Amino acid sequence: MNGNSQLIKKTFYGIMLVNIVSMVSGVLCVMIDAIITGQFLGINAVTAAGLLNPVVLICNIIGAVLGPGVSVVCTRYMGMAKPEKVNQVFSTVMIAMTSICLAVSAILFIFAPDIASLLGSQTNNEEIMTMISDYLRGFSFGIIPMCFSHGLTGLMMLDNDKKRSILGIVVTLAADVVFDLVNVLFIHGGMLGMAVATSLSSLLGAFVVASHFFRKKRILHFTGKGLSFSDLKEAVLCGIPNAINIGCLAVRGIFFNYLLLFIATSGTVAALSVANSAFSIFVSISLGMFASTSTMCSLLYGEEDREGLSQALMLSMRSVFLCFAAITALLLALAGPFARLFLDSSASEELAQAAKFIRLMALRMFIVSVSISLSGAYQGVRKLVLNYTIDMLREGVLTVLCALIFGGIFGLAGFEFSFIISGALLLLFVLLVPILKNKRFSIRPKDLLLLPDSFGSSPEDTFTASITDMDGVMKASLDVMQFCSQKGMEKRLSMMMSLFIEEMAGNTVQHGFPNGRQGHIDVRILCKPDTLVIRLRDDGVPFDPVDWLKRNHPDDPSSGAGIRIIIGLAQDIRYVPAMGLNNMIITVKQH
Repeated sequence: MNGNSQLIKKTFYGIMLVNIVSMVSGVLCVMIDAIITGQFLGINAVTAAGLLNPVVLICNIIGAVLGPGVSVVCTRYMGMAKPEKVNQVFSTVMIAMTSICLAVSAILFIFAPDIASLLGSQTNNEEIMTMISDYLRGFSFGIIPMCFSHGLTGLMMLDNDKKRSILGIVVTLAADVVFDLVNVLFIHGGMLGMAVATSLSSLLGAFVVASHFFRKKRILHFTGKGLSFSDLKEAVLCGIPNAINIGCLAVRGIFFNYLLLFIATSGTVAALSVANSAFSIFVSISLGMFASTSTMCSLLYGEEDREGLSQALMLSMRSVFLCFAAITALLLALAGPFARLFLDSSASEELAQAAKFIRLMALRMFIVSVSISLSGAYQGVRKLVLNYTIDMLREGVLTVLCALIFGGIFGLAGFEFSFIISGALLLLFVLLVPILKNKRFSIRPKDLLLLPDSFGSSPEDTFTASITDMDGVMKASLDVMQFCSQKGMEKRLSMMMSLFIEEMAGNTVQHGFPNGRQGHIDVRILCKPDTLVIRLRDDGVPFDPVDWLKRNHPDDPSSGAGIRIIIGLAQDIRYVPAMGLNNMIITVKQH
């Protein structure tokens, strides 16, 4: 694997780790609540949790839309090396998120009894409706910190602060366990206490993540200058897939609850609630992988790197397949023990039904796994209609239609079978679309991306090199000179380009990888009609050559001659240290 692939791989896995841990942490809080609820508060509380879960999902849409959305947009501008635009987008979205969260919190607290009556009307059980109302009111206080944690955690990776985001997640989970146990063992606060415990733990986690902004060296800063509604619109458009995923899960949950109450019993609703809780880890991992794929592809799309996009999609597909295969095998084997975490062993029928639901959901998710990677990639390359369509079919339209048709005809058995049918139909759809658009059968990543022929530069106008040592530096330097000469550039410019690469890459090899650490430098030069666009990326210590020249021998023309001359000729220089990488884009006039 070449250096470019190594950098893409390292960055992708770093983003994926933060995204998955972030998504899983939010789910684990709900799962911990569900386990403790089932073991301490009884079957009615489990039913109440299942009935109110769609509302909780809808509330989470705020953070799920704006958080990943702002990450994707900020990543694109980081790929363009525009830090000032990154801060404008960040500030606009944070203001909008605060306003929306305040409004939703107030609505949820005021109208909790009405929402509870609507959700629990078919149960004819006052205790269940009271539990729903209590939980919603306690949960309303945690919406703001919960959404901010979702929104900021993904950005921490972009701002080179992965450890803090993980610490915030650990604090949230630990606090949630402690507060839940205090509630059921000492306070006896019921469902209200469970919700307050979740809200308090989210608040602690949000404080940890927010402490990032006390660091001196960071990219993200709040600004009141240059804020634009169009930035919010772009972030929302990029976050819509998550809204579709979660919104469809919420609508599907409401529909499934009513359908099961019609064709089966309330015990089946409790079993589905258990299955959804156990399976939510799977869903959160899929959302994390989706966000990682879209973020990585957005960065490479901003650089018009066709080959890098193909590598990123292949890496995503391989990771999703292996991960989902392992989790599916685990859930198939351990569905029973998973179900018993959430229900007392005396509820034998509900436990058996929950285990069956878990197995069917796992098989369906494995079948549709490729759609996660493709949907994320389509978001990154701005094919939003296709992105939205896949997500709506996967989480909403196909599942609901199949459940309605097969459940209506065959009852509970048909409802169960509909999981597999809907998964197979989605797989057929995502494979047929590229075949029809390309008018040929191909499952290669570069064909699945559906990029126009005009995207990026032609291979003959592009120079790429991957460097890991001084031998690679010298070879790349000579190859750059040859490339520039072949493109008809002046001899002086060709020599200066060669010297620039030698000095920049050589300095990174010698000083950017301390303690003998293996590192990678990716060099990419695009030859356009009037300009050269130089992109340098490495995973070494931060180094801004413009700042270095100002602070080191600014009046000595022999010091860093290649760097000095190229920077002097440059029309535009952009440097951003983000996602653990040094990213620099330099535009130079050819004549």
